[in-house]
Amino acid sequence: MVFIMPHLWIYPSLTQWFISMRTLALPLVVIVVLTFTAQASAENKFSPEHIEFFEKSVRPVLIKRCIECHGPEKQESGLRLDARSAIVEGGDSGKVVVAGKPDESSLVQAVRYETTEMPPSGQIPAEEIAAIEQWVKLGMPWPEEAEPLRPASFDERLVDDKQHHWAYQPIQNPPAPKTEGDWATNDIDRFVHRRLSEAGIAPSEQADRRILIRRATFDLTGLPPTAEEVAAFVNDKDANAFEKVIDRLLASDQYGVKWGRIWLDVARYSDTRGYLNDGQDRRFPYAHAYRDYVIDAFNRDTPYDEFIKEQIAADYFAEEGDRRLAGLGLIRIGRQFLKRQDTIDDRIDVVTRGVLGLTVACARCHDHKYDAISTADYYGLYGIFDQLEETTPLVGPIDADPLYPEFKKKLDELQGELDQHIAKVDRAIRLESSTHFFDLIVRAVSKKQAVEIAKFEQNELDSKNVRPHLVSKWKQFADREWKPNDPVWGPLFKARELGDDPYASQAETLLVDWTSEQSPLNPAVRDALKAAQPMTLPALVDTYDELLKPIGQAYRDAGFLKEAVDKLEGPQAEIAKSLFGRFSPLILDDNDVRRANFTSDRNHQKKLEGKIRGHEIDSPGSSPRAMAVVDRDKIHDPQIFLRGDPGRRGDRVPRQFVRVLNDESDSAYTNGSGRLELAEDIVADDNPLTARVMANRVWMGHFDQPLVLTPGDFGIRSDPPTLPLLLDHLATSLQSNGWSLKKLHKYIMLSSTYQQSSKDRPEVREKDPENRLVWRMNRRRLSFEEMRDGMLAASGALDASLGGRAVKILEVPFLPRRTVYGFVDRQDLPNLYRAFDYPSPDAMSPDRSKTSVPQQALYLLNSPFVQRQAQWVTEMWKDDKSLSDDQRLERLFQTLLQRSPTEQESEMLLKYVESSNDEEKWNKWDSVAQVVMVSNDFMFVD
Repeated sequence: MVFIMPHLWIYPSLTQWFISMRTLALPLVVIVVLTFTAQASAENKFSPEHIEFFEKSVRPVLIKRCIECHGPEKQESGLRLDARSAIVEGGDSGKVVVAGKPDESSLVQAVRYETTEMPPSGQIPAEEIAAIEQWVKLGMPWPEEAEPLRPASFDERLVDDKQHHWAYQPIQNPPAPKTEGDWATNDIDRFVHRRLSEAGIAPSEQADRRILIRRATFDLTGLPPTAEEVAAFVNDKDANAFEKVIDRLLASDQYGVKWGRIWLDVARYSDTRGYLNDGQDRRFPYAHAYRDYVIDAFNRDTPYDEFIKEQIAADYFAEEGDRRLAGLGLIRIGRQFLKRQDTIDDRIDVVTRGVLGLTVACARCHDHKYDAISTADYYGLYGIFDQLEETTPLVGPIDADPLYPEFKKKLDELQGELDQHIAKVDRAIRLESSTHFFDLIVRAVSKKQAVEIAKFEQNELDSKNVRPHLVSKWKQFADREWKPNDPVWGPLFKARELGDDPYASQAETLLVDWTSEQSPLNPAVRDALKAAQPMTLPALVDTYDELLKPIGQAYRDAGFLKEAVDKLEGPQAEIAKSLFGRFSPLILDDNDVRRANFTSDRNHQKKLEGKIRGHEIDSPGSSPRAMAVVDRDKIHDPQIFLRGDPGRRGDRVPRQFVRVLNDESDSAYTNGSGRLELAEDIVADDNPLTARVMANRVWMGHFDQPLVLTPGDFGIRSDPPTLPLLLDHLATSLQSNGWSLKKLHKYIMLSSTYQQSSKDRPEVREKDPENRLVWRMNRRRLSFEEMRDGMLAASGALDASLGGRAVKILEVPFLPRRTVYGFVDRQDLPNLYRAFDYPSPDAMSPDRSKTSVPQQALYLLNSPFVQRQAQWVTEMWKDDKSLSDDQRLERLFQTLLQRSPTEQESEMLLKYVESSNDEEKWNKWDSVAQVVMVSNDFMFVD
């Protein structure tokens, strides 16, 4: 009809039009409708090739990226993207797609991030954007009778991720591409050169030798080279000169300090437990043992797969005294939370995100929003770490330190004091439980308020001295053992059921029944009631108190052994047998004693334990112990906590590896907690993540930028590496060389890619502004540790010794140990650390942020520490009167920057120094030294 109505103006009235058209109207309407229908049908008919393109390239993108917010359950901005008709209709703001015109479609503009940025969690990969563009250009092909899209089930996501996500695919060992020219030194260069050539970019020239040795020395040791080392390398004409430098640096024990610190970021290392309101010393007693283990492992070049196994399951293959047990500190040194579930969650996170690059902890409350990791996967791992107990094994000879005897003597004294306190409290609790029956039973039976009970004249204890747990033991005993016609406890059962006043009103009648010859009561109970005639509930309890005291005395006389009461005869034997039944209120295990402690008892015990902890932490001569874990005796499979709530238990799940990396045939873990099996799965040859994650981390350590920009997340939301074949090549190299990290370092550093200059090339920067293709070396700022250690090294004050307990390096007199040995308090991390981007030790840190804030410059210009290092530099030659100012400046630059000053620098700095009298001159030299020490040339590595 829409095509007929415009012609109505020809006729004066609708009636006249209808009459004149009645023979033609019906056929015309039919023709018009048929034409419109035919056009609509043609619009919805697409070629099989176009439908296949939609199914393979577009449907997965819409399901994965869009319909969670624009589907049947939720429609942000009134827009649905789960059916073609809904997409054509658009949302609250109108049409979102113009068929055939992607550039005019707001949907395409949104995924390009040109207008509204969708999805807001992060831009989708370029190939997915291209697929949406092509789909719109083709007219939005869609199967004719297709059901609306629905979110993929977990099993569908699991299969899809395992088949298609780049990080889950087996590591390739691709042959290096052939390249032209002689720039490439090894296969790393060939992979890089191929991508550069495809982008029309030439690699940068080689860095000069001074820059190269400074770069290598900081990269491998975290320290600057000396002027002599630079001169030796610059003048070495051997073709293998740089290789010799690398070998020397890898053999240095300072290598382990630099790369151990990188791992400690991953391990969320700290010397304290974090905030726990338990009154104890927050310091870990042996955290330093883990730090020293890590540094030693890097220096030994422990194969990375063995390194991982030692940190997860060393106790499965290492005996007491083995240094490898210290590796279990990875599990122990994290933040200690008030809730055990949170501590376990932290341990799962450090292993999965730190080693596998998977955010498994996101599945604690529900299936992972993005990755195919279910709550069953999470609790399968939870069950492994829930089976652990903490321990402090020896990691060396117990008396290795000559001062050990003195340490042990004091330790024994403190331990004896603690044992004495525990034994004293233990005996007091057992005495009270077997002596003061009235005080305990009346509180288990009476329904009166505590204030009223305290006024009973039969009380032997002050109300504040009655231990609540012992009362609870009697309540539990009454609930489970007392019966209405019980020959021993029947009267107490009745009195408890009635309450105080009702019992008093019925006592006379009840006593007649209880004391008659026909009463089923135990004769001793019956006789006691007949003699006492208890007319009130307290009086009834007092009668039982008299009955039970001889039994309690026999129990105490026998050293609190139940067997003593077996010797009792007659009616008392029946009472004793009932009293010492399954839920006996007198038989107390260690947990009962602990719970029965008064707050004052516990506080005093914590104080004594704190003295022991402090002695272990602070005293020289302490035994070489480490913070480790062992499996519990009883192992069980975990249950899922519904929505993460431990109070709501779901199905039991086996302890096993995450399924996205698991073979269907792989069985559940059965060897203890499963830690060794977990470690073996993590480092298995067919696990594609472990080698990739570590190769990516090593590359980042040399280039200040990883190949995968999210080194702690290789999941679905991660951007694929710009150089995927190079990443797999590095991972293959790591595995095929016995998981040797030192060999991987050397391989990378001998490449022409690594040896490129860091000089900017604006014309190339326009093509690759982020240097993802590695057309030059990235200039990087020193880390906080490198900056401080570099200053100490330049001033000659550095103490480069290895190992030992943490020290306070930020307090006067500024102990000159390397920064890795500084005390790290996770609850009170110094502002200086934070200002220079030191990572929070509360959680695993895959990489460090890079900020430039005013606090950094203020510290460098005003810090007494920096000023003191500058003074020590000048003190090296202050007393040498034979030196000219030119020579002094030359020495200063060689010491700090390993180069000569430029003409402009000499003119400016000498003019400043010479403008003062002799008294001020040395102070000005100190200022010059500080200025050079905080200059960009010192603070940055090219």
